[in-house]
Amino acid sequence: MVWGVMVSPSLIVFAGVSVLGVVLVIMSSGLLGMWLCLELGFFGFIPILNGKSVGENESASKYFVVQSVGSGVLLVGLILVSGEFFLVGGGMMWQHMTNLMMVVGLMIKLGVFPMHFWFPSVMGSASWLSCFWLSVVQKVGPFWVLGGLGFSGWVLGSLGFMLVCTSLVGAFGGLAQVQFRPLLAYSSLGQTGWMGLVSILSSELFLYYMILYSGLLVGLLYGLNAINSYSFFSVPGWNLGKGLFFWIFGCSFFISLSGLPPLAGSALKLVGVLTIVDKYYFYVVVLIGSSMISLYYYLSVFISGVVCIGGNSFSFYDSLAGGSGLGLIIIMLVGLNWVGGFPLFMICGGLVL
Repeated sequence: MVWGVMVSPSLIVFAGVSVLGVVLVIMSSGLLGMWLCLELGFFGFIPILNGKSVGENESASKYFVVQSVGSGVLLVGLILVSGEFFLVGGGMMWQHMTNLMMVVGLMIKLGVFPMHFWFPSVMGSASWLSCFWLSVVQKVGPFWVLGGLGFSGWVLGSLGFMLVCTSLVGAFGGLAQVQFRPLLAYSSLGQTGWMGLVSILSSELFLYYMILYSGLLVGLLYGLNAINSYSFFSVPGWNLGKGLFFWIFGCSFFISLSGLPPLAGSALKLVGVLTIVDKYYFYVVVLIGSSMISLYYYLSVFISGVVCIGGNSFSFYDSLAGGSGLGLIIIMLVGLNWVGGFPLFMICGGLVL
């Protein structure tokens, strides 16, 4: 059992297919080949998202419909770009239209504002493993394509504006959440603006960003899965130290993802700020403001968990002990989160500068 999903040969095969699609997107040099690799990753993820519960089946159906629409729009744009005779006949108007179609297709697939409405709905009923896959694996390919197509002018400016709006939607949308999975969805939307602008400006730094982000998200999802709870109201309180261990080993990653120093997540924000500030100074200000809003409701969740009585009969000690090797990995991630903030801060600053 991995984050609510039973490990089976079919799961390993489909996960491998999805990861293979992402790797091939990064290695691809042609437009249609890139599109086929995106679809390979998409079809590999559908069986992972489609679980045993009705909610997971509904999420898989919604995701399939949305991704199909996005893939269709993207394919039409790629075909128009590949057929140069269209551009010769239509001039700049055709070029702008094809660029716009490609951007809209990728925005639909990523859940970028104003095509973000499907994202919280899909993640709100998904398993923890599917939440990780949606937040990390399924975003690498489309963001890599956005950075590699080399948009410029008003197309790039409009895309940057939409990415920043997505972060604002993620920040304000999380204020009204009392369930963990919708909160994770809005948290992922809040990270989308940072990811998108970094991917456009530097593909190498984007990969570093995603690696660190995925490590923090793994620790967070393991902590949430360990308590087998999907709501703020059923988390363990401070009694008997259970709540203390839960917040140290689990939801401290929430605060880290908002970029609070000296936690490791502050390195993510440093990469974003130093990469974006030269070209989009105003966007950096807005993104930092959205992160401060996110930090506000993450701290609200933390304080609520500390002061509540906590009736959940959960023991984090047993969860770590029962996981053996997995528990050791989580302890290492927690150590990285709490102690590795300053070294990662310096390393990431050196990479950017």
